Amino acid sequence: MQFFGERAQKTLILVVILVAIALASLLATVALAYTPGPVVGGAAVRGIVKFTGPVPAPAKLDIIKDPEVCGTEPKFDESLQVGAGQGLANVVVYIEKIDKGRALTTAKAELDNRHCRFVPHLQAFATGTELAVKNSDGVLHNTHIRLPNSDVFNYALPEKGQVIKKKMTRAGLMKVGCDAGHVWMGAWIAVFDHPYFAISDKDGKFSLADVPPGQYNLMFWHEKLGKGSQQLTVQPGAAQDLTQVYK
Repeated sequence: MQFFGERAQKTLILVVILVAIALASLLATVALAYTPGPVVGGAAVRGIVKFTGPVPAPAKLDIIKDPEVCGTEPKFDESLQVGAGQGLANVVVYIEKIDKGRALTTAKAELDNRHCRFVPHLQAFATGTELAVKNSDGVLHNTHIRLPNSDVFNYALPEKGQVIKKKMTRAGLMKVGCDAGHVWMGAWIAVFDHPYFAISDKDGKFSLADVPPGQYNLMFWHEKLGKGSQQLTVQPGAAQDLTQVYK
């Protein structure tokens, strides 16, 4: 009987340890969660992203499927778009690992299969946003949205005007493709669990509003040129202007 008593005790101790580990993991996750609230001394972080290298002409895409619908107009690679003053468009700019600040704003977003392209090519929004995936073409599309290790959305849209809606609950950088043979179609979606993100406009400009005072890592991501970063120190009420350069 003593043997079974010791065995039971060991089992109980093991259970307690496993519960403690699980609880610690849960508390760590909660600690890392974003907490919205009033921002005291918040400041704007503005800037411009520039591309200093030679700008190649955009490559023409080969339309190898459904040319009667997809090939009615020429299509070009959208991955590198440089505007006035060498400003680089479509760069995702965000503060890394910020855990508190102003509240998230959710809205409705749309991803359209239009003329056998994804429109928009790049978008960013907060978790909780409802994304409407639409087919504006008279041809089958299968829109496939992926995180690095899992699927987020993978549905066929065979009918013109068809819309499928999905609430986006997971954060991350998501790649979009069409599994219906339209291999040239591609887009990106960046979803954040905090509100401190932006996409550079056609002239490379961006702005983050009401950033709490503190020290941060400001991240830049471009689909062709990769990542960049800058250390950022925000002083109470003091707006900052900065420049990020890609070569």
